[in-house]
Amino acid sequence: MKKIITFLGIQAKKTTYCFQGQNYDGEVFAEALHKFCNYDSMLVCVTSEAKEKTFPILEKLEEKRIQAVEIPTGQSTEEMWETFKIINQKVNENDSVIFDITHGLRSLPFLVFLFAAYLKAAKNVTIEAIYYGAWELGFSNNGIAPVIDLSEFIGMLDWLTATERFVEIGDGQPLADLLKKGMPSKIELRDSISARELKRDLEAASKAIESISLALRLTRPIETMEEATKLEQALKKAAPSIAKQAQPFSILGEQVVKEYGQFALENPRENSQLANNLWLQLKMIQWYRERQQIVQAVTLTREWIVSVLALKFGEPMFSNKNGRSEVERALNNGARIQSKKTVDTISSCDEKLKNLANKDKLIGLWQQVTELRNDIAHVGMNPDPKLAKTLKDRFEKIYPSLSELVASLLPPQENY
Repeated sequence: MKKIITFLGIQAKKTTYCFQGQNYDGEVFAEALHKFCNYDSMLVCVTSEAKEKTFPILEKLEEKRIQAVEIPTGQSTEEMWETFKIINQKVNENDSVIFDITHGLRSLPFLVFLFAAYLKAAKNVTIEAIYYGAWELGFSNNGIAPVIDLSEFIGMLDWLTATERFVEIGDGQPLADLLKKGMPSKIELRDSISARELKRDLEAASKAIESISLALRLTRPIETMEEATKLEQALKKAAPSIAKQAQPFSILGEQVVKEYGQFALENPRENSQLANNLWLQLKMIQWYRERQQIVQAVTLTREWIVSVLALKFGEPMFSNKNGRSEVERALNNGARIQSKKTVDTISSCDEKLKNLANKDKLIGLWQQVTELRNDIAHVGMNPDPKLAKTLKDRFEKIYPSLSELVASLLPPQENY
C-alpha cells in the first residue's frame, strides 16, 4: 500500500508549487501533493492546534483517503518518541511511503530521516520520496516554489552502514549490492556506450569487494592479498563512475582502501615476496583478533607457524607432501621429545628445529595452538569441550607470543 505521511503547521498560505514541470496550487503543501501524487492513504499528522486551524483545508476536499493523525507538539524528546510510535503503528510491512516535511517544526526533517531509516530496516518499507515544498525559494522564481525530493539522502545511511560493516567485520556484500543498484538499465546499456562503461566499472568494483570479503571470511590469506591489490586498482579505475552513480561511496571509498590496502601484495607466492607475505599474515591474524573472529584467527595462526618455519628451513611453503608435512612432523616430534615420548617417524626438519635457540617456546606455542584449533574444529562435539569464552581467552594469551617469536624467524619486514 502506498501511503503519504505529511505534517501540518498552524499557518496556511496559498502557494504555487512546481513538480516535474507542472504547477499545482495549495494553501498547504498537502493540498498540492494530493493533486499530483497517486496514493492509497494520506496520513496527516496534526497537533490539536493544527487540526483546528489548517486541517479544515484538506477536509474541504472530501477525500476519504485523507486521515488526520493526532500527534503531540514535540516540546520534549518524550513527545518526539510518542510521534515515532504513532507513525510506526500506521505503517505496515512492505508499504511504500512518501514523506512530506514542508510544514511543522524545524526538527521535523531530522526526525523524518530517522523514521525513514527505521521503517526501511524494520519493516522493509520502500521510501518512495521525501518531498519538501520550498515555498521560500519562490521569491526568486516568479512566486513558484520548487518541490524538492530529498529521498536520495536517505541512501547515505545505507552507504554508511554497509561501509562500516565491510570495514568492521569484513562483510562486503551489502556494499557490493549498493554498487550494483547503480548499474544502468538494459535500455541504457543498449543505447549508450558510456552506460556500458559505467556498468563495467561498477561491476569490477563490486566484484573486487565481494572477492576480498569472501576470501577473508574463508581465511584465504594469499587470495586476500591478491584481491586487496585488485580492489585498490578497481576502485581507482571506477572512481569517475562511482562519483557519478554512487556518489556517497566516492566519499567513503578512501576508508575502504585504507582498511584493505594494508593487505595488498602483488605476486604473494613468489619467493622474493614470501617474507612480506608472512608479515602480512600476522597482520591478518591481528585483524581477525580485533574483530573477535577467533575461528579465523586460530586457523590462520596454526598454518602461519608452519609457513614461517617452512621459509626458515628452506622447505616449499605451498607443498603439503614435501614441505609443510615435514615441518609439522618436526614440531610434533619436538613435542613428543619434551613429553619424553618415543618419536615414531623422523622428519627432515628435526635437526633444523633442534638448532633453533627458541625451539622450546616455539614447540610449546605449537602445542597450544594445535590443541585450540582442534577444539574449535570439532565444534564442541567431544567429551570435554571448552567453553567459547575459554577458547577466546586462550587465544588472547597465545597472541602476544606470535610477534615475540617471529622476529627471530623471519627477515625484517620490508616497506611495500
